[in-house]
Amino acid sequence: MTTGVGAVIQTSNVRAGETVAVIGCGGVGLAAINGAAIAGTGRIIAIDMVGSKLNLAKHFGATDVINASDGDPVKQVMDLTSGGVHHSFEAIGLKSTTEQAFRMLRRGGTANVIGMIPVGTMIELHGPDFLAEKRIQGSLMGSNRFPVDMPRLVDFYMTGKLKLDELISRRIKLEQVNEGFAEMKTGELARSVIVFDS
Repeated sequence: MTTGVGAVIQTSNVRAGETVAVIGCGGVGLAAINGAAIAGTGRIIAIDMVGSKLNLAKHFGATDVINASDGDPVKQVMDLTSGGVHHSFEAIGLKSTTEQAFRMLRRGGTANVIGMIPVGTMIELHGPDFLAEKRIQGSLMGSNRFPVDMPRLVDFYMTGKLKLDELISRRIKLEQVNEGFAEMKTGELARSVIVFDS
């Protein structure tokens, strides 16, 4: 939650009325969508290849969803927004989706990489795109400042703005941890939480 919400509010300083695209609707991506809703963005576009995650994204505040398996998500974002988004968030950690996040920006937009890109992976961007004042940046744990951010996140949760409970797809016991890892690899669930019995 800290990473996704923080990337929106802290790292990219998203403002009310701006447009946002989030690529990847796992736990971090859903948190970014939730953060964009809290920030009051005008349009939040969720992008994934799993229909159930796109449905969940709507619950977290997405105004539009794009199934990336239905065609080029960059073209779809450009068509929806008449020219691109102010902020994009890559929450998967892939070369292709990072490059897409940059290409779906409008003039002056900022692409934020919050997914874990593997060591040694090189990202390719077209030089002339920088003439449109587009930016790309990383975010470590949502640029968090724990003493300031944690009380604010608690307040968001207590007022019903931050959807922590809805982020938990399943509660498992410690002995089910291997099942949890297997489910995580399928990409179907947002988050499983291990519950320790006392």
